[in-house]
Amino acid sequence: MKASSLPSLILAATLIAGSSWASLASAQDTLIRKSGQKTEGKITGVKGGKVRIQIGSGATTIPLADIRKITMMAPPTFDAAAAELASGNVQTAVTLLQKLNDNFAGLPVPWAERAAAMLGDAKLEAGDAAGAKAAYAKFSEIYPEADALADLGRARLAVEAGQYQEASQLLQSILSKSSQIAFPDANQGPKFCQAYYLQGRVLEATDDNQAALQHYLTASAVFPFDPQAVASAEERARQLRRQDTELVAP
Repeated sequence: MKASSLPSLILAATLIAGSSWASLASAQDTLIRKSGQKTEGKITGVKGGKVRIQIGSGATTIPLADIRKITMMAPPTFDAAAAELASGNVQTAVTLLQKLNDNFAGLPVPWAERAAAMLGDAKLEAGDAAGAKAAYAKFSEIYPEADALADLGRARLAVEAGQYQEASQLLQSILSKSSQIAFPDANQGPKFCQAYYLQGRVLEATDDNQAALQHYLTASAVFPFDPQAVASAEERARQLRRQDTELVAP
């Protein structure tokens, strides 16, 4: 299968994951309760609103409601899933991401949040629109504050379904924020990149090719934070220029 053209959060996820798991295999996960108590060990999952953590030869659970902060590096399955999705091996990516979500969905760390959103991406790329919709809905449920990621997921679904007005409405909040931030960070940049790419798709579908070209070039040159979105935007920009030689780059 060819490499995926669906924008995903792979770059941000990689940045957040940081160094390779192998170099950090001995690192302990850290959990800080709202009381200030610090617990170190190995987090093994989330179930029933509680975090399971292994401490030495024993294990315990701590309610998510009692936790102020968790520090946990992404497991190797996360990087493997991101690589499979980027390579177009979407069924393998779905399997790996489903496993991650079964174990860690709801864990308040960036990579777990990314994995929940990426499951929807992978299912959509695999042609499972209903599964993708359910995955994005679950994502919104367990990470209600991550509204931008949820809107991007819903916008992808809308674009693929030809519901361009709905997609554009979902993207407006992200696009508006992009003009207010001069130096986006590793969390913001990929969202802006994807939003401009998707809005370009909307504009192209409605025959506004000049505006579509501008959005594709913005995604690839101004916010080049997501490699898949950048590659897709560059390819669509080339196609538009071949089709209409009178288009002017902004």
